Amino acid sequence: MKRLLWFLIPLLSYGQCDMEIIGFNPISTDVTIAVNGAYCGTENDSIGEFLLALTFQPPIEDVQTQFPCFYDNGWALLIFPLDFPGFDVGQGDDGILQTGDTITFNLLEVPSFGSGTADCWINVMQSGAYFEECLVLTIWQINDSGCLDGSCEGLAGFPYPDTNLWNNWVQWSLNGACDPPPPPIVEGCTDMFAYNYNEVATADDGSCIYQGCVDPEAINYCPECTVVGPCEYYPEEGENCNDPLIFCPNTFTPNSDMLNDYWKPVTQADCWWKWECKVYNRWGTIVWVSYDPRDKWLGNRLEAFVPDGVYVWTIKATTFQSTKAVEINGTVSVFR
Repeated sequence: MKRLLWFLIPLLSYGQCDMEIIGFNPISTDVTIAVNGAYCGTENDSIGEFLLALTFQPPIEDVQTQFPCFYDNGWALLIFPLDFPGFDVGQGDDGILQTGDTITFNLLEVPSFGSGTADCWINVMQSGAYFEECLVLTIWQINDSGCLDGSCEGLAGFPYPDTNLWNNWVQWSLNGACDPPPPPIVEGCTDMFAYNYNEVATADDGSCIYQGCVDPEAINYCPECTVVGPCEYYPEEGENCNDPLIFCPNTFTPNSDMLNDYWKPVTQADCWWKWECKVYNRWGTIVWVSYDPRDKWLGNRLEAFVPDGVYVWTIKATTFQSTKAVEINGTVSVFR
């Protein structure tokens, strides 16, 4: 990994937006790119391009002799116009490539126009995968093709430096030339439900501590918790549960700083007989669902954290003392 770092450092001056390659199939060459942050275009933009780059690691001497599409900087660059068929700029009705958007396309189905190096680039993809060196793919920039020195502006009129280079490239080989190295051993708390969860830890060191109710009289008493959290109690005799209040925060910051790291409706949980809470992303996909008013959303979907943005929540519930259904909705913003 360190050996590759010096070779990728020049990209820091060219990256646009906070882009991430979140999926890549070396057999089919389908690639999925996500926007983690910033706006990569505006509604007024009509022309724009992805500039993708391929190279070998370790570098091949006289690589231009075999592949003339390699530049003197050691990379083969290829323009992917954002308006070629099957390539949608953004998702939804806004027409903007922005936080939360994902784009999937096939690297071998490149247009014949643009840089004019498509055939050579495909040859690198197909034959280079069987070399003794690793192939490296990265997002070089999202910009006009005449901006190889990193000086021109982004689609929205100003540059977007990519501050996280490490999620901006993948390396592969079809003959086992570059098996991925094992992840570094980082000790810490690996339980995502713990108060001091360390998202980069790969080995649990037994340091996890938990936040919860420390009152033994509460119905959600947590005997192993050492950090004080909210307590819930059974309704007092005669208390009216026909219409208990529900309060839902409109923002939270799941960044593991132990402050406002989760989202949950605040209500008298013991009053509810049926409860269904769902959270949707901007395209209507369910990212979290709960049937217990005590549950907390950690800002995740499956095993990955969702991008920053605004999410819609809905709650359908019925109390023990009434058959009247409660249906409410609202939004919550995720910020890290």
